[in-house]
Amino acid sequence: MRSLFLVFLGGGIGSVMRHLTVLGVARLLPRAEFPWGVFVANIAGSFILGFLCVLPVMKAANQDAWLLAATGFLGGYTTFSTLANNSWLLFENGSVWLAVMNAFGSVLTGVVAAALGWHCGRVVCGG
Repeated sequence: MRSLFLVFLGGGIGSVMRHLTVLGVARLLPRAEFPWGVFVANIAGSFILGFLCVLPVMKAANQDAWLLAATGFLGGYTTFSTLANNSWLLFENGSVWLAVMNAFGSVLTGVVAAALGWHCGRVVCGG
């Protein structure tokens, strides 16, 4: 039951943070056709997950930190379904190039962000 609560708590906080990220980016780029808010949340989440993967507390036998931060928070903060839907909507609205950039660019940039997170985590942890 404890593990479910940690995932629930982290997921709720992560979802609210994603919503605030999307709103914040929309204020910065009010006329953008590209879904920058979701893009920013997904890339930031990828970086953070990469970073968390190398932290000793995340590798410990106690999985509470992982369930709260990675499964919960980042599971709520990032969103593959919205990425997929936004890509489809761009395609449907005739913005084929933006749809392709969103779908493939998000995945490629996310992998690079995760790798940078791993690297930064290793630098911080001295490993």
